[in-house]
Amino acid sequence: MSVYAILAFCCMPLVYAEDENRIHTLQHDVDTLRAMVQVLTTENKLYKTEMELMTEKMRQLESKFDRELSGQKHTDKRLLITDQPPVSASHHVAFYTQLTKTLHLATNQMVVFDHIELNHGNAYSSLDGEFVCTVQGTYVLSWTITCSDNTAIETELVVNGIVKGHVFTDAGNHADFETNSGTAVLDLNVGDRIWIRVGRLFNGQIIGSSLGSSTFSGFLVNQQVI
Repeated sequence: MSVYAILAFCCMPLVYAEDENRIHTLQHDVDTLRAMVQVLTTENKLYKTEMELMTEKMRQLESKFDRELSGQKHTDKRLLITDQPPVSASHHVAFYTQLTKTLHLATNQMVVFDHIELNHGNAYSSLDGEFVCTVQGTYVLSWTITCSDNTAIETELVVNGIVKGHVFTDAGNHADFETNSGTAVLDLNVGDRIWIRVGRLFNGQIIGSSLGSSTFSGFLVNQQVI
């Protein structure tokens, strides 16, 4: 046997020992990385759960806020800036709204027209059904009410709690719908609140649909510059 062969044979245990040490080190590193990944995965699940809980809580708060806001009929839910510079005579205020669902209401309950087709000046709110005057002047206001078969209902145009007009829609003696409209021309001041409500005479329901069977609209005819 040559000298080189003897030396190689003698060194083999050392080589195997070094390989085993490397394998052991690599295995330890792999186990450490696996443990770190497991920790990160667990933390990610916890963060995800916390985020879902926060999102759900935010949704509930928004829903509660919307319910409370829509339940206040005569409190101001919009900031009206009355100390702004005078608006030019060309300022345009106009709104046109529709009722898209059938309503069963009692006396003095407000009719909330929920679909806004036009809202120049952003003075009408579909949350409470009120038009709040932001420009002093003369306005034309109009509303149309449809009731169902063999029913009748009275509706009123109200300004700051005072009735300015009323319409009686009567289908009480025939088996088909009835539609009636009212119009008023009024001088309004900034901050005046206008809405439609059910009158004292009623025994039916207000019909709403996408065809505009029940509507509420108005527009500024002439601005009064102070």
